Amino acid sequence: MPQPPVPPTTQHHFAAVGDLRLHYAARGTGKPVLLLHGFPETHRSWDLQHDALTAAGYQTLAVDLRGYGQSDKPEEGYDLGSLSADIAELIRTLGVGALPVIGHDWGGGVTWELASRHPDLVERAVILDCPHPALMARALRNNPRQLRRSWYMFFFQLPRAPERWLSRDGGRNLAGMFRDGVPSPEVERILRAEVADLLAPGALAGPLAYYRTAFRQDAAALLTGKLRHDYARIPCPITLLWGADDSCLGPELIHGTTRFTTCLDVHIVPAAGHFVHQERPDVVNPLLLRALAAPL
Repeated sequence: MPQPPVPPTTQHHFAAVGDLRLHYAARGTGKPVLLLHGFPETHRSWDLQHDALTAAGYQTLAVDLRGYGQSDKPEEGYDLGSLSADIAELIRTLGVGALPVIGHDWGGGVTWELASRHPDLVERAVILDCPHPALMARALRNNPRQLRRSWYMFFFQLPRAPERWLSRDGGRNLAGMFRDGVPSPEVERILRAEVADLLAPGALAGPLAYYRTAFRQDAAALLTGKLRHDYARIPCPITLLWGADDSCLGPELIHGTTRFTTCLDVHIVPAAGHFVHQERPDVVNPLLLRALAAPL
């Protein structure tokens, strides 16, 4: 009786990116695809996508963003410009030309910024549950519903209290951020591994710095609507996936995205919240493969 194929093993690598070392977990062979996680996660965010992508002939490179996991955790550099420059330099270091990039939440924000600032390095992009940065700034300025959803962004501006709250009861609040209902056993395993990483001494400083830096640097945009720089229309194809029941970022934040894209494909995933790729891998994984295989 034929044996099922053995899934590829994970190989861990470190890349020198400017003054940083970025960690990424690689699986499979073939065309590389970058996977960028969000808050409050690590490269483990994509554990339910590796098998589908590698079986289709891709090599998955799941990155620990600056300040997360096994990547370096400097005190500065948590603005979208610096974060996207990290990934741009990583792509150059890999030396394989423009790559497909998949990003969720903050990883999606980095993907938007990367595709806008470094279009020569992004072949195509899939962004999960993350609006374009200009649309997020607009929503925080004039969307009362989104302001209520974004309570945590304001709470994270406080010193020390967010770290204590997230760490309480063995990281129960950390594991529950943006999640509704009971996670599946597979997601529970991901959560346990990520909470263990994020509860290490000092490990929450970097993830919280994303929010603190955004408010400090973009306060004028939030108040006046004037962004710090203009966003060009992104030339590569963009696929946008969104959980229909996302309690963190409402699907209405999609409206206006065509202003910043030249080729946009949008999918609302039913019965899914903010962590759409973990809650509905049965729907998301085929959509990822479709987006990666679509003609340019």
